[in-house]
Amino acid sequence: MQAAGICNNARRSERLALVEWATERKRILGTQFIEQFRRVAEGAEHVVYHDESRGLAMKATHPNRFGHSARNEGLAATPLEYLQRLGWHNALFGDDIRIAGITFVEDNIEVITSQPWIVSDGKQPASQEEIDGYFEQLRFRRVEINPGVPIYFNERMKVIVADAHERNILRTEDGRLAPIDVVIGIPDPHLLERIHRIIAGQIP
Repeated sequence: MQAAGICNNARRSERLALVEWATERKRILGTQFIEQFRRVAEGAEHVVYHDESRGLAMKATHPNRFGHSARNEGLAATPLEYLQRLGWHNALFGDDIRIAGITFVEDNIEVITSQPWIVSDGKQPASQEEIDGYFEQLRFRRVEINPGVPIYFNERMKVIVADAHERNILRTEDGRLAPIDVVIGIPDPHLLERIHRIIAGQIP
């Protein structure tokens, strides 16, 4: 119970810091901002829009939700974890995700981001072998926490990438693979220990 209280306090503090940051930088956006773009999809973490004039994907998190956490299975991310995830995405994959701002209506926060719109070749999705090879080039090792559901682990950085399946790894028109919505972060000590046990060939 004490740990849960600490977690909730941290989440509240991060929410306040996010609103304060957006206020100071005039990044509080009205709901009409995102609605000016064409809505194209909705997933577990975001609603996705297309800014066709600038060639951008615009994403809005669901109200008061900041995506999945990489710390352990089934956890919701805090605002800080979500923002760090965006930074990892840019650093690892050479993306250009930017924070447009937040909407803050009746205590509901949504984070609005932009990133270059990726045109899929629309022919053949990336195979699991191709996805494994892509992450291997980035020095990430495939680890199966659950059978058939791999994550990718970089030992030097102690970073994992999850949700790296064919719907989140697009093949572009020129044949490259492009991650668009993977979950990136630092696992908690329990998950990290489990990963090391799996790598060592021990029973997880």
